[in-house]
Amino acid sequence: MSYFRGKRVLLVGGSEGIGEAAAVALTSQGAHVVIAARRQGPLDDCLGRMRAMASDGQRLAAVSMDVTDRARVRASVAEVSDALGGGVDVLITNVGMARPGYILDLTDDDFDRMMDVNFMGHANVVRAYLPTLLEQPTSDVCFVSSALGFMSSPGYSAYSATKFAVAGFAESLRVELADRGVRVTLFYPGTTDTPGLEKENETKPAAVWKLESESSFNKVRSPDDVAVSLLRSIQRGRFENFPGFEVWLQWFAFKRFPGLSRGIMASEWRTALKKTAAEVASEGGSGGT
Repeated sequence: MSYFRGKRVLLVGGSEGIGEAAAVALTSQGAHVVIAARRQGPLDDCLGRMRAMASDGQRLAAVSMDVTDRARVRASVAEVSDALGGGVDVLITNVGMARPGYILDLTDDDFDRMMDVNFMGHANVVRAYLPTLLEQPTSDVCFVSSALGFMSSPGYSAYSATKFAVAGFAESLRVELADRGVRVTLFYPGTTDTPGLEKENETKPAAVWKLESESSFNKVRSPDDVAVSLLRSIQRGRFENFPGFEVWLQWFAFKRFPGLSRGIMASEWRTALKKTAAEVASEGGSGGT
């Protein structure tokens, strides 16, 4: 029997990508699920998919919520509990957005927005829902961070900092809540084929594209595959979790051999810059003939 059968789950960031895939998987495993996100349209689309496979008696709902609005997040607690027929057993915070760019090209608003969504969004939700989680005999909180939450990469200074913040927040809560029946897990997805990735790619510098495209560790995974790993990680209960061997290997290398890992990153970055510059020069030369 599935670990999630009969559990009451709140999945924040559940309308698209990894969140949508996880919501559908949770429904298929017999969980009662409320999905939350900012835009009602994608929420309704996902809820329709969930209802199409639901069994009699399963509670499913969608709640529109901007995680940067503390008052709205707190007001949602009663709404979610009513929809689920009780307090939350499993809270998944799949919150984040990325705007790649070199540090001097990013605006103050870029930095503020990513911190507000990517870190404070997690914190706002957890702080609002922790009382109901503590009311359950046992409960789970899962933070979805990023592979850039344990290492960093050129072009992601602001984004990576916010994902490191999520990891630090989760690390503290893991210890703080362990004796109170709340199990905390941290999930580090790598590159995933989602609408968020499409948006991210709009501002990605050419050399960053080059670095990622030529890296043997940058495997692009489907949302369905990542969602399976995410739910398996919650069930297993180990603190740090990864969707694939290549992400685990990067984590292991940065933990055990940080100097070597940073040296490799710097070398690959210099190569990407040179190749990008050469391509630009070649295009410029071709354009003049």
